[in-house]
Amino acid sequence: FPKAVFFGDSLTQFGWTHEGGWLSILASTFVRKIDIVGRGYSGYNTRLCKPLLPILYLNKDSLKDCKFFSELMMLVPLHNSMYQLKNTKKLDVPTDHISLISLPPIDENKWGAIEIAKGRAITRRLDTCATYAVACQEVANVNEVSFVNLYEAMLMQKNWESFLSDGLHFSRKGSEFLARILENLLTDKLSDLKWWFPDWKVINPNDPAEFISHYLQSQM
Repeated sequence: FPKAVFFGDSLTQFGWTHEGGWLSILASTFVRKIDIVGRGYSGYNTRLCKPLLPILYLNKDSLKDCKFFSELMMLVPLHNSMYQLKNTKKLDVPTDHISLISLPPIDENKWGAIEIAKGRAITRRLDTCATYAVACQEVANVNEVSFVNLYEAMLMQKNWESFLSDGLHFSRKGSEFLARILENLLTDKLSDLKWWFPDWKVINPNDPAEFISHYLQSQM
């Protein structure tokens, strides 16, 4: 089966939950066309993810059916992001099948209150998110891959803070917003994909195996 792989941090790890369920939404939208694969690792940035790619994807064959590969995570620092994307390209995923997604903005007040309550220093700032978004776009431009500026797209929305459940991670509203953006992107990139296997109503009930066999031959 062809697949779309989403590689990232907690925003991707929580992509199957109810609130952060943007991966679930995509899986429903593209059911029987492509498998949605979420590879999310909470707390990881590009520095921590550098050693993961060769472990998750040992060789080119491990991504031979990959129609879309996306990365959404903190870029620390810029040259690490360049290195990571170069590793992705070594797996022979065509550049037109790769997309980088910037981090969303952060609600400093809400997330800051959580950090203070835990006795932690406030290290995440809205202006820092802007810097990361610019860096992400630079990486995409240099490597000639598509780019989704989620940071700017969310800031343009009224009450964008409601898109974040705790100031950092997606609420259900935020997940639906990202899913709509990616649905448009994937619909364009995967326009040649059709449903896998015929509708059950047209299958010969007396010999389904033979019918499916002929169907598969016709798709080759």
